[in-house]
Amino acid sequence: MESISVDEILHITQGELLQGTRSLAITNVAIDSRKIKNNYLYVPIVGETNNGHDYISQACSNGGRVCLAEEKNRSFPAEMTVIYVTSTLTAMKALAGFNRHRYKIPVIAITGSSGKTTTKDLVAAVLSQKYHTLKTEGNFNNEYGIPQTLFNLGPDHQIAVIEMGMDHLGDISKSIELVDPDISVITNVGLSHIERLKTQENIYLAKKEILQTLSSEGMAYINGDDEFLKKITVADNCYQVRTFGLQGAHDVTARNYTSTQAGLEIEVEWEQRNEVFTFNYPGEHNVYNCLVAIGLGYFHEMTQLEIQKGLDAFVPSGNRMDIFTFGEIKVINDSYNANPDAMRATLDVLATLGRDYKRKIAILGDMLEMGEYGPAAHLEVGRYARDKADILIGVGKLGQEICRGYENAGQVYQVSDALAAGACLKEIVQPEDIILIKASRGIGLERVIDFIKEGGQ
Repeated sequence: MESISVDEILHITQGELLQGTRSLAITNVAIDSRKIKNNYLYVPIVGETNNGHDYISQACSNGGRVCLAEEKNRSFPAEMTVIYVTSTLTAMKALAGFNRHRYKIPVIAITGSSGKTTTKDLVAAVLSQKYHTLKTEGNFNNEYGIPQTLFNLGPDHQIAVIEMGMDHLGDISKSIELVDPDISVITNVGLSHIERLKTQENIYLAKKEILQTLSSEGMAYINGDDEFLKKITVADNCYQVRTFGLQGAHDVTARNYTSTQAGLEIEVEWEQRNEVFTFNYPGEHNVYNCLVAIGLGYFHEMTQLEIQKGLDAFVPSGNRMDIFTFGEIKVINDSYNANPDAMRATLDVLATLGRDYKRKIAILGDMLEMGEYGPAAHLEVGRYARDKADILIGVGKLGQEICRGYENAGQVYQVSDALAAGACLKEIVQPEDIILIKASRGIGLERVIDFIKEGGQ
């Protein structure tokens, strides 16, 4: 981020200088006082359990010399330049929008019920082969994280890939004007957040907020096989609409693909071109993820070789499709999050990779935030697992429904939590087993890996 002076901050945020000097300038922004360095602006956020104003002194001790504040009746460190604003969050978003619009570069926004983080990482891996690319890191995909990503945008960047998550209707709308994308991607519309949003139609409407700011020159790049996303057409909107998919005619289409232990081989048709790409991870869901990255590579005038190098360079984020071997045991750790579509997709991967292993073990835990759909969705996952796994360990309250759906298609164990799942696995794991670990993040199934390592020694 190029520097912004206190004078500019006052103008952008419509703030009031409470104390300090206008001569200072900042080169980055943080809402965590522990991450403040010299020349950083500290933004104290007032949350449900913590008030960032309580940490202004710590921010100052760490080298911060400028902060925002929405509480005047505070004692501030004498060294700190303090700018009063009516809302620190609103002011931070205004500064993030200012920094984003300093640079006339393509910005791609990505959302979806499942696969959006993998897709974001894939798109960035591909585009990075030709362009200096900024991407969302970690889980900075919400109202607080998106501005912090935009603050990392600098004059050397040539393109940006921004992930946008949501929990409620209106969540994406809160940040879409800051991001102001040229291309908006929707990977799919599933059942994530159905407990809060009540219907899949509402989930669709919440995802569709990512298209709100597209101009006539902008583009919606959407999954043309998704029943909800098929509703989005050029005729109804001012922006361009392009589709990717496997079924029927799309702008970017996977005509054929094979999924093996080695990964994917995909024949992709785009305009008059037919080219073959490979990807190191199996599963039909990854075909869709690759189509987004391949299509965006095409749209940005990349060659087949450049795109392929990007696919080869992809590394999954933590606990997402992390496939590794420990001794004679293969592990598919996809414990970061879960929904019905993602559960089925990873069970398909287990079945594919498990062809060369003696036993396929699925450790499946609760999918949270499913509301009234929860029991039926978990029961269906269990049914789907019948011919995918030889052994099932169901974890958590709704894990009982997964076990019930499995109906003793193989060995089945029902346990209360991640630690119990690990202890159960340790008793039964054998060399040449392949193990899938999948549940919502709140279940903490990544802890099972420690038991795998102990059992595999």
